[in-house]
Amino acid sequence: MNKFKRNLIFTVFLLVGTIVFFSCQKEQMELSPQENKTGLNSKLGKKLQNPYSVANMKKAYENLDNSLKSSLTIETTHYYVKFKPKNEEELNILKQDTTLELYDYPLDYEVIEGQDAYHDPSIPDTLPTYQYCAVPVDYSFPDVDYDILENLFIPEEIETLKSSDTFVDALVDEALRITGNLNQSKDNTLKRRRRKWRPAGTIKLWDDHYNTYRPLEGVVVRARRWFTTHPGTTDSSGYYSCNGEFRRDANYSINWERYNFEIRKSWLGTAKYDGPKQTGNWNLNIRYGNEEFFATIFKAAHHYYYKNIKGLRRPPLNSFWHTKLRIRAYYEQNSDVNGTHAPGKRFLGLGSAIKIYNPQRLSEDIYGTVIHEMAHASHWSMDKWHYNHCDDIVAESWARGVQWELTRMVYPNYQPWYCTSSCGSPYSNYTGVVEDMIDSVSGYDQVSGYTIRQIEDALINERYWNNWMLNIKNRYNNGTENNLESLFNYWN
Repeated sequence: MNKFKRNLIFTVFLLVGTIVFFSCQKEQMELSPQENKTGLNSKLGKKLQNPYSVANMKKAYENLDNSLKSSLTIETTHYYVKFKPKNEEELNILKQDTTLELYDYPLDYEVIEGQDAYHDPSIPDTLPTYQYCAVPVDYSFPDVDYDILENLFIPEEIETLKSSDTFVDALVDEALRITGNLNQSKDNTLKRRRRKWRPAGTIKLWDDHYNTYRPLEGVVVRARRWFTTHPGTTDSSGYYSCNGEFRRDANYSINWERYNFEIRKSWLGTAKYDGPKQTGNWNLNIRYGNEEFFATIFKAAHHYYYKNIKGLRRPPLNSFWHTKLRIRAYYEQNSDVNGTHAPGKRFLGLGSAIKIYNPQRLSEDIYGTVIHEMAHASHWSMDKWHYNHCDDIVAESWARGVQWELTRMVYPNYQPWYCTSSCGSPYSNYTGVVEDMIDSVSGYDQVSGYTIRQIEDALINERYWNNWMLNIKNRYNNGTENNLESLFNYWN
């Protein structure tokens, strides 16, 4: 994020009894050198009769041949729930519960393939949409309003029935038949037993630097059939294998988020991709439009949070008081900035702390912007007071340096743009001082051999340009340290 200005902003976060907490933060932006918005999709497919309701499962059981019946008692094993969060704080409570497989659309509707967001049209875009899932009967509900839409009997998830494949298969088939959900061409195979299959596949992202599709690591792919979800996470080859099996087709989908961060398409809407409903592997090559933009941002954020970052500190981690880092992806051109960082929005996750613009840029440039903004977030998390009050040139030069160091781990020839004081404010804040302290290139700087972690450690409790330089010089033994003052003067 290049910062155009870092204005002091005051954000009122939470009222607890009679205590009001305030956070004083500065917004930072990555300056841009000099496609259209897409709105929320609010369409649902056809409403389906629910074969897993207790009532329909009882009817199906009664219809079975006596030779298949047992002493089974059909009773509620799960609840089909619609959570109704009133605000983002309540949405955060739900997302903190990793046992919930939440969906932003009702699970008893057909899914429209290719949607990247859904928001119930009855709810303003500034408020969270409903969240749907199935929970076990003994689930302890959080303090968030909800409706139980249906009592469910899910035989595939009953431990004592997992060895009774023939019975479970016949019961589910009959429940599908009586509710009009049995596809005769696909599912009516009662004469031969249906084989189980495990959802798997490969997710790749188009990279215009390498001019090819490259594996996308860390993506959680979910395969859902009615109320049962099996997730799987892509590895460094882009391959995933879900943690369960099905006998019938399932709906594939991706939410562009992990536990510590989330890519947003709208004020409160997580960016997603609804894939096909099918049996067998789902292989996805992502190129063009929103999805390429979301996926590129995700790739950089996943790097900073979960991969090798040369000993640097991670961005702020998910917790109750500081929830996952929200990154808003604006699929639009912005002639002023490529990205912004507003740390005040980290408290309780109110809004998106990072915003990314200009999807028309090259993959490596979008990647670098995300790294830049997340470097600001990490700097803030490491030392909040000094970050909020530090010289602009310190904050921006540090973020530019991390942008150079980490982006080059993926794009070895990547080179961000720098400017000396001759460029004039505010561009002059984006210096190459960090790169010069690390690289071995001789020239005006005559400094080399420092590590990115040493330079980061020297930022702690420092907010002034010259003090940062002195801290680096005094902390470490380096044969080129006598040239540090000259280097800092060159960039300032």
